[in-house]
Amino acid sequence: MRQPALIESLAANLAQVAEEVDTCPACGFWKEKSQPVCLICADPRREEPALCVVRDVTDLIAIEQVGVFRGHYHVLGGVLDPLAGIGEKDLRLESLWKRLREGPYQEVILALGTSPEAETTAYYIVRALSDWHGKVTRFASGIPVGTDLAYVDALTLVRSLRERQPFQI
Repeated sequence: MRQPALIESLAANLAQVAEEVDTCPACGFWKEKSQPVCLICADPRREEPALCVVRDVTDLIAIEQVGVFRGHYHVLGGVLDPLAGIGEKDLRLESLWKRLREGPYQEVILALGTSPEAETTAYYIVRALSDWHGKVTRFASGIPVGTDLAYVDALTLVRSLRERQPFQI
């Protein structure tokens, strides 16, 4: 409040974003209103036949920053949460089913997190895709680097043991 010029500039920039930015109809990420799809969907170098399903745009950005995944994304816009009143109709599930029916995808990667609501959503998607031709995978879960085992929750320890990998040198 001590810098009215800064507040006015911020307000003007936010108004400009609202005028120029929209949601990509394919994946749910951000795009310029003048473009049919976002830069990720339009990128011809994305050849991996996998569709990574994420909860929201911030999850997509986190995965993109790593720079390893070369497939496409689908932003659900949340996860199923009956206590908060969020059901199937509140998520971008219909567009997900359509993309999988019409697209060349061979794999769906569920990257929804590990909350109870995310787990419920993942199970819902897996059941809905029971007759789909591709495979459904999820991110491996495990112990973060540098973490003392005494501070790791029980579910993470169980998954780490079940999904252990061979030690490679």
